[in-house]
Amino acid sequence: MILFLSYKNEETNQDAQITIDYVAGMGVFLLTVAFVFQFMYSLFLPFQSGSDEVTLAADRVSTVLVERVLTADKSGQVNTIDQGKLDYFTKTRLKSYDLTAYNDALREVGLFSSENVFDFNVSAANLSNPDKPMYQGGPSPPENLDIGQTKRLVMIVNSSTGYNETAIISVKVW
Repeated sequence: MILFLSYKNEETNQDAQITIDYVAGMGVFLLTVAFVFQFMYSLFLPFQSGSDEVTLAADRVSTVLVERVLTADKSGQVNTIDQGKLDYFTKTRLKSYDLTAYNDALREVGLFSSENVFDFNVSAANLSNPDKPMYQGGPSPPENLDIGQTKRLVMIVNSSTGYNETAIISVKVW
């Protein structure tokens, strides 16, 4: 017995899965385009200046200042700084017109090296009025660079007068 199959022309053929083929093809194409854009973005990422570096530097500077440079003698507590040391550091060491003292302050907090040099600004403000700093030192931050900022809650003490005040120390690095 011989079976005869009728010949169907291609215009009326409904056997192919054209919709599924189209969706699968477009899906593969879109995934390929997404991969290319993701890959191209990561090619140029190392050449972009991000604020991660200056934010880490600001965090390191605030830690060095609060835990080593400005720490109150014989306090035995964390985040307790001496008022006299803070006054001396902001008014004497961070004056940009005295380049020697400013560069020594940069070296002390770890921002001065032969590879790169950062600038920084330190301010201490009262909790009740954080927009008006009690102490401020260092040059003003520029407007066209990435600036990293770290704020720490500290206790400012004066051992000779018994003065205590809670303040926010803000360190900006650029």
